[in-house]
Amino acid sequence: MQVTVQGNFVPVALVQLNPGEEIFCEGGLMVYSDPTVNVGIRPFTQGGFGQIMRRTMVGGLPFFMHVYQGPGYAAFSRLGPGEVRVLELAPGQTIDIAEHSLLLATNTVRYDTFYVPGTGRVGRLVGFWMDRLTGPGTIAYHGHGDILGFDLKPGETMQIDHGGLLRKDATVQLRTFNQPLGTGLLGHAMSFEAIHVEGPGRLELQTVDPTHHHQQG
Repeated sequence: MQVTVQGNFVPVALVQLNPGEEIFCEGGLMVYSDPTVNVGIRPFTQGGFGQIMRRTMVGGLPFFMHVYQGPGYAAFSRLGPGEVRVLELAPGQTIDIAEHSLLLATNTVRYDTFYVPGTGRVGRLVGFWMDRLTGPGTIAYHGHGDILGFDLKPGETMQIDHGGLLRKDATVQLRTFNQPLGTGLLGHAMSFEAIHVEGPGRLELQTVDPTHHHQQG
C-alpha cells in the first residue's frame, strides 16, 4: 500500500491499495475511488457498551467506521484548508490524535478512543475525545491551517488552546485548567479553559481551531 499527499490548499491523501489491502476511516471522507475498491463498515467495539454509547451519543464520534479494500485507488480529505501528514507506526507505538482529524489507517492499526475531562465549570469546556492509535501500520491525518511540531523533554510544559491540539505521543500528559484574564474576581469570572501539556514526547499543534472555522463557514 502506498499513501501520497496531493494538493496544497485542501489536500487529499491518495491511497493505492493492492488486492486484499484494507484501510478504515470515518464516513464522509472519501473524495473518489476506483470502482474496483470494495466499501464496507465495521463497528467500534473497544471499551464496552457504556463507552461506545458515550463516545457516540455525547462525543459525536462515529459508531461505524468505513472500510475500503483493494485493489484500486481511493482519495480522502477533511475538505478544509490545512496540511495532511502520513505516519508509519512501529509495532507497539501509540499516538493520540484530536477527534475528527484522522483521515485513514491500515487495518493493522489498533483504534481506540479516550476522554479528556474538562474543568467542570458552567459554560466552560466539558471535555473532549481523542483517537488512540497503536501500530504497526500507516495512518494519515489532517491538521487545519499549518502544523507546528514540538519535541518536549521530560517535565517540559506548554499551555495551549483546545482547538490547537492535533497530535501527541501517548507519553505526553494533558490537563485542562481555567486561565484567568487578569487578577481579582472579574479576571477569574472571565477566565477561559486551556490545556496544560507536559512531556516527554512529540506534540503537534494546528494553527486554525476547526470548531471555530466550521462555525464561521
